Amino acid sequence: MNFIRSLRFKFIVGLTLIMLPLFMLLYYNNVYAMKVVRDQVSLTNMNHLAKSVEQNERVLQETNRYLYSLGERDPDIISLFFLKYGSGDYIIAKQRIMNKFMTDIGFYNLIDSFFLYDAVNDDLLLATSGNYDVKMSIVQESMPVQMQQLEGEIQKPEWSIVRGGTWNALVKTVRINAQFYAGALVDMNALNHPEQFTESGDRGGAVIVGADGGALSDSALNSAQIKLAAAHITGLNKPYQVISEVTSTGSARQYLMLGIPSAMSEMNYIVLLPEEDMMRNLPFFQQIIRLLPIGAAVILITAMIFLRQLLFRPMNVLIRGMRRVSRGELDVRLETPASSELEFVTHSFNQMTSEIQHLKIDVYEEQLRTREAEFKQLQMQINPHFYLNSLNIIHSLASLQKHELVQQMAGHLADYFRFSLRAGKRVIRLDEELKHISHYLEIQKLRFPNKLDFVLDIGADLGHYVLPPLTIQPFVENAIIHGFQRRTEPFVICITARKSKTLSDLEPTSVLQLSITDNGVGFEQEILERLQQGQYAEDPGGQHIGIWNVIHRLLVKYGEQAGLQFSNQTEGGAAVHIHMPAQTEEEEGRAYAEPVNRG
Repeated sequence: MNFIRSLRFKFIVGLTLIMLPLFMLLYYNNVYAMKVVRDQVSLTNMNHLAKSVEQNERVLQETNRYLYSLGERDPDIISLFFLKYGSGDYIIAKQRIMNKFMTDIGFYNLIDSFFLYDAVNDDLLLATSGNYDVKMSIVQESMPVQMQQLEGEIQKPEWSIVRGGTWNALVKTVRINAQFYAGALVDMNALNHPEQFTESGDRGGAVIVGADGGALSDSALNSAQIKLAAAHITGLNKPYQVISEVTSTGSARQYLMLGIPSAMSEMNYIVLLPEEDMMRNLPFFQQIIRLLPIGAAVILITAMIFLRQLLFRPMNVLIRGMRRVSRGELDVRLETPASSELEFVTHSFNQMTSEIQHLKIDVYEEQLRTREAEFKQLQMQINPHFYLNSLNIIHSLASLQKHELVQQMAGHLADYFRFSLRAGKRVIRLDEELKHISHYLEIQKLRFPNKLDFVLDIGADLGHYVLPPLTIQPFVENAIIHGFQRRTEPFVICITARKSKTLSDLEPTSVLQLSITDNGVGFEQEILERLQQGQYAEDPGGQHIGIWNVIHRLLVKYGEQAGLQFSNQTEGGAAVHIHMPAQTEEEEGRAYAEPVNRG
C-alpha cells in the first residue's frame, strides 16, 4: 500500500498543518522575547565596553603626545645629548629626568612605566610603579625590535604588544634623536575592566586578545572560552554574536559575545556573557522553547492513537479481509465494529463475500461440465484419424494379395477395435494403453516384415497408473510415417516408462515420464524448431492434429503439471518425452471430483 496516499498519512499531514501555525507563533514569541533581552543586554554592555575602550585609547593618545614632546620641551633630555656620558652633570640630568617620569606616572593613570634609552651607551633609565626588574627585562628585550620599527620613520603599530612570561604589556617608543629613545609601558591588565559588565555571571568575563587569538590580559574566562571567542573575532563588526560552547557532558552552552578592536594596537577587547544568566529572568520562555517539540509530539501521538482505535484499526481489518478474498478465501467474515458507518460497510462486505462464494461454486460446476464435454470431444477426434491409417494399410496388403497377413492384421485390428469400444473412458491403465499400442505395431510389422521392430521398456510396478486414452499411439504413428523412410536396416521404436519425484510447493510429487524414441531420420530442423516452440497448436485442423489433440487433452486434464518435449537423438532418430502426474484410478477419481481453487 502506498503510504503517501493512505488516510494515516493524510491525517498526520492535516494535524501537522493545523498545529504548525500555533507552535510557530509560540516559538516566534519566545524567540522574539529572547532577542529583546539579548539586544538590551548587548546594548548596555556594549556602551560600558565602548566607554572603557574610549578611555583607554584617550590615555594612550595623550601618552603619545607626551612622548613626542619630550625631545622638544624637556631641557634635561636635550642636554643629555651634549653632556659627557658618566659625568656629574650627566648623572644629575638623569636624576631629574627620573623624578619627572615618576611624577608624570601619577598623571597618566594607565601608564605603568616611562623609560629613556641611550642607544650609543646601551644605558636604560626606567621609572616604574611596579616590579622594577621585570619591567627592566621587558624593555631591554623589546628595544631592538622597537628601534628597528622606528627606522625610516616607521610608526606601525602605534603601540607594540610585548609578551612576558606571565605578564603582557603595551610599549610605545619614540626616537628623540640619533642617540636617545623615550617610551612608555602599559600593563595589559590595567586596560581590562571586567567589573563594569552586567550579566556576566560566574562563567562570563572580559579579556583582551591579540590578532593571533591569544589572551593578553588576565581574565575570569578559562582557556576554552578564550579560544572560542578568538575563533569569532572576525564578527566583531556586528552588534553582538551568539556563540556556542560544547561542554564535557556533550551539551551546548551559549554566550553573548561583544567586542571592539583597538585603534591603537593590534588587539581586541572581548566580553562573553552566558545566556543562561541573561535569561534567568525568563525561565518560562526558555522552558516553552525546550518543551515545544515534546508537546507537539505528544499531541500528535495522542491524536494518532485515538484515530487508530476509532478508524485505522477497523479499516485495516477490512483491508486484510479484502486481500484474503482476492486470494480466493471466500469464507472470510468480519466482526462488526462499534461505529455505525463502519458497521454498514462491514455488513455489506460480509454479504458480498457470501454471494460471491455461492456464485463462484455455480460457475466452477459449469466449468467442470464444459471441460468434461470438451475432453470427450477431443478424445473422440483421435479415433477416425487412426481408422483412416488402418484402412490404408489393409488396402495396401490386399493389393499385394497377402491374404495371410490380412487375416493376422484383421485379428489384431479386431483387438484394436475392441479396445476402442472402451476408449470412451476418461482414463485407462498404462498397461492397457501399451497392449493397444502393441496391436498397432504388430499390424505395422505385418506390413513391413523384417524391417520394423519395437521395444516396450516398462517397469512392472507402473502398469496400474492411468493416463488419457490414445496418448502414445499418435506419436508411434508419426514415427512410422515420417521416420521409416529410405531405410537399409531395421527400424526400431522404443517406448519407455519411468516414475520420478519432484518438489511441488515443498512437497514431493510423483511424475510419470513416457518416452517414444526411434532410430530413424529424426525431425527436420525447421519442423523441430516449430514443435519445440509449440506451433503445432496454432492449426489444430492441419497435419499435426494428432500432436495437438494429445497435448490439448493433457493440458485440459492436468494443466501445467503435464508437458511435451521434442528432440533429435545424438546417435540419430527422433525422441518425444511426455510427463504427467503419476496417478492410480482411485487417486485420479479423487482429483477429478475435488474442486480446484482458481483464486
